[in-house]
Amino acid sequence: MTNELRAGLPPLPPKMQRLYIDRRGFPVPFFVAMVNGEPDHRVVDPRAMQVCLRQFRCWICGGPLGRFRSFTIGPMCALNRINSEPPSHLECARYAMTACPFLSRPHAKRREGGMPDQPLNQPAGVHLDRNPGVALIWTTRTFKPFKASDGVLFDLGPAESMEWYAEGRAATRAEIDESIASGLQKLIEAAGVDRDENDLRELQRRIDELRGVLDLAFAEA
Repeated sequence: MTNELRAGLPPLPPKMQRLYIDRRGFPVPFFVAMVNGEPDHRVVDPRAMQVCLRQFRCWICGGPLGRFRSFTIGPMCALNRINSEPPSHLECARYAMTACPFLSRPHAKRREGGMPDQPLNQPAGVHLDRNPGVALIWTTRTFKPFKASDGVLFDLGPAESMEWYAEGRAATRAEIDESIASGLQKLIEAAGVDRDENDLRELQRRIDELRGVLDLAFAEA
């Protein structure tokens, strides 16, 4: 038995219609863990990661992926092309951009109470302590999982398309530029690249490349 979809949420796309709806009216993504008998959207079930890796399944709906794989990422991940979560279907990623509170309401406070004493899983890699306000769907044909010291990360292949969002809608160029600028120093500090001139040059090359893509995309809009 499932619950009714929360008022105000967009209709579920076909691939997500099999998902359970929790008591609050939110669809429960495939990766969500059960905590004390209830789905907790803040906690990742490590078994989902293994299934997605081995069977090439969607991180959100759990269905089989096709040729194109869409990663929901922040602007800094567009620079280093590394993500800590597996890909999804494009339609599932689009739904997340418009319905997920963390993505569509960047100023909302995350609920911290009731977290398990030992979370079932933490994403691998270095994470910046901020909500960037802007996110994008990076759709690619290729990606490569690799082992990090604390888990699995994903090296993203060249983007076939990028869709930028802010507050559940298409992001403006000004919003994208501001988010990139505000995250750069945090990225440099977290990665320690300020001590390596080669790393700084590579970072600048990627910034210029991304801005070139944005120039082209917004010129055509």
